[in-house]
Amino acid sequence: MKVLFVTRGFPSEKDPMSGNYEAVQAKALAAKGLDVTVINVLERPRQYMLEKREITHRRVDGVDFYQGKCVVFRKRIIRKINNYSRKRAYRQVFKAVVSEKGMPDIIHAHIISLASFTIFLKDEYHLPFVITEHWTMTNKTDIPEWLRKMAFAYHRADKVICVSQALANSLKRNFNVNSIVINNMVSDRFFETTKAERQDNTFKFISVGAFRRNKGFDILVDAFAKGHFPENVTLDIVGDGEERKLVESKIRELGLSAQIHLLGTKTPMEVCELLCHSDCFVLSSRLETFAIVVIEAMAIGLPIIASRSGGPETFLHPEQGLLVGKENIEELTRAMQYMLEHHTEYNSYDIRDYCFNHFSQDVISDQIIGVYNEVINNKF
Repeated sequence: MKVLFVTRGFPSEKDPMSGNYEAVQAKALAAKGLDVTVINVLERPRQYMLEKREITHRRVDGVDFYQGKCVVFRKRIIRKINNYSRKRAYRQVFKAVVSEKGMPDIIHAHIISLASFTIFLKDEYHLPFVITEHWTMTNKTDIPEWLRKMAFAYHRADKVICVSQALANSLKRNFNVNSIVINNMVSDRFFETTKAERQDNTFKFISVGAFRRNKGFDILVDAFAKGHFPENVTLDIVGDGEERKLVESKIRELGLSAQIHLLGTKTPMEVCELLCHSDCFVLSSRLETFAIVVIEAMAIGLPIIASRSGGPETFLHPEQGLLVGKENIEELTRAMQYMLEHHTEYNSYDIRDYCFNHFSQDVISDQIIGVYNEVINNKF
């Protein structure tokens, strides 16, 4: 079976996190024997108008990645021009793939913004079309008008997949879209190691994510401060983004620079290593569609503290950790204090087994392939 992924990008040495979620899925399906090709269009500002629009191709771990380019303008008044530019670029990349690898059996687009620019391929080439939604924007209550205009692609797709039941409920409420739930998968690399046993008297909380408001790192810092933890208790935060300076400022104001460490962006393997040397993972998000970082920590065997933010409450049980109210600093503080005293009561091996049985590459790949077979068979 030939599968064409439409994604936000593909990891590289320069940008190891670009399209990482989709890349893990693509490689897992390739390992199952599918011929998987990933396409992406790199959007460039207007100063690149004269740049040559060549299509690049590389092959990584059994997956072919093709990338085109297009120029987009910031002003909303010329959105139609931007959309035309995007579709033209995707058509060019698609034709390059077909020329070199033949026609795909199915197209699998990730997130509605990309699906809305490529759904035309379904009609022009009579191809089955699947969308996986995992974009936080679609899980909000106040959906902007520009996003509502993209929702036509949901209704023209053969199947819509959501990564959590909470997100599926949001798509039904916001767009009247019926979908099925297939959770995120965790890369096998996280099952290849285990939590390290340390001999010192330290305790490490860890959190991972982009520094955006919805990730709630300001909440996490406030909760840690309220806990008045001794010096041997620390918090590592992995990631970067627009709100990093605000979080840094808050840490300094609270006098916690010696205990809260901002580690910046790390590769997946570096994140794995940091998780192995931590004691508890904390998710303080205001809004999530699933929170793949939680299952990555579970794959290591870490107990979890997570906010009820739209994803973790659908799969995290008392045996794996604690759920707290979102934006509830006091409840998060109490959970962190509890975990400091009771973390040894959580069975690391049981947490790993639960994660493997529900979110491993093998399990989730089979569910996705089942959708492909259903959609392709319904075509005939």
